[in-house]
Amino acid sequence: MKGPIKYFRSGGLTDLENNGSLYEWAEGKAYLLIDQVAFRGHKGAVFCYYNPPVHQVGNPALDAYLQGMDKVSEKKDDLGFLIFCGANDPVHAGGDLKESLDRLDMTLETKKQMEEDRASPEEIDRLYSWADDRLRKGITLHKKVRQLARHLRVVSICGGGTRFGGSAEIPLMADVLVGDSRSGMCFSEAMIGLIPGWSGLARALIKAGPANAAYMAMTGSEVKAPDLLAVGIYNAVVDIPFPFPGRERSNDPDADKRRYLEALEAHDDETGRLLIPRGLEIATCPAVEIPEHNEKSRKTLAATDEITARVERRKDPRSYARLWGKPLKEVRDELKGLGRPLASQSIEALNALIGLYDPSDFDEHHFVKQEMEADARLYRDPKFRAGLIATLEQRVADYREAK
Repeated sequence: MKGPIKYFRSGGLTDLENNGSLYEWAEGKAYLLIDQVAFRGHKGAVFCYYNPPVHQVGNPALDAYLQGMDKVSEKKDDLGFLIFCGANDPVHAGGDLKESLDRLDMTLETKKQMEEDRASPEEIDRLYSWADDRLRKGITLHKKVRQLARHLRVVSICGGGTRFGGSAEIPLMADVLVGDSRSGMCFSEAMIGLIPGWSGLARALIKAGPANAAYMAMTGSEVKAPDLLAVGIYNAVVDIPFPFPGRERSNDPDADKRRYLEALEAHDDETGRLLIPRGLEIATCPAVEIPEHNEKSRKTLAATDEITARVERRKDPRSYARLWGKPLKEVRDELKGLGRPLASQSIEALNALIGLYDPSDFDEHHFVKQEMEADARLYRDPKFRAGLIATLEQRVADYREAK
């Protein structure tokens, strides 16, 4: 079998014993498999998700995550650790934006008809249940992970390249993160018209502090592994001394694709052999040996004034008056210094949420609920559709007043 589960079922990892399956879900090439394992005498579970090519977390997979967490919870008294593990590919996406656009367009069409028929505001609001349900599942997963973390050590192994949206937020639910030296995280939601809605902001606040959380969520900038380590998101980084595979361009596209997929699989194997042992070591070492960064040594990614100035410029549609609707690749140079447009409604929501953060009196679950509710409101904002289309078409978004 391809993907992360092969490390734990192949018998090729030193000191690792596989004690059988706890939970299995598969749909096409995607799967979520949970095995009980023992490493150097320490019992635990490994939670392996695989969904090529960009590892989006669709609704069936999210349901599987929730069911799988329940299976682990039933065994928590027999386990000392849980490891989240995925593929080591160049990109790990968030939600399926095309699916979101299709659902949104259907919602808006029905909403228009219902308004003409004078339906109640409550009836119209229920049209957005598809978004609300997905958000609720995301924060339910957060709740289950955090409850389980009271009983055992939860570790995420972040192999491969950049993680966007939910593919960053799910690993952040863990207490300990082990990163690939080439990896990164990107909260790109503010460039679409949303915010991190699955506890991403809450977990960034806890692990990296308000200044760094604001930088990540408001600017939508990718933060690479060295900085993720320096701000406290990652606890450890494993050096991967080779690049991601490149795709050849020959006169035989089918052969190019086949060779690329073979190269990705070989790369996945090589990367896993370096990452998985480190993850197992940190999952089972004495607590005092877990690498941590204290607040005094934490790096600040950007000063508050710098973040504010950058965000104010990028959320003003007039900054992009000559660029609206143009392909990103055609205006790459202009955007290099300016950055892509930010949705003002997203920035307002993030400012309000970060303003609520008080580390001395912080109720994580309550904050995550507020985060979810704020994101749900943004799904209903007319400008959200403009952000979706621009992202899917890779064009400069026009966030002037949408109708």
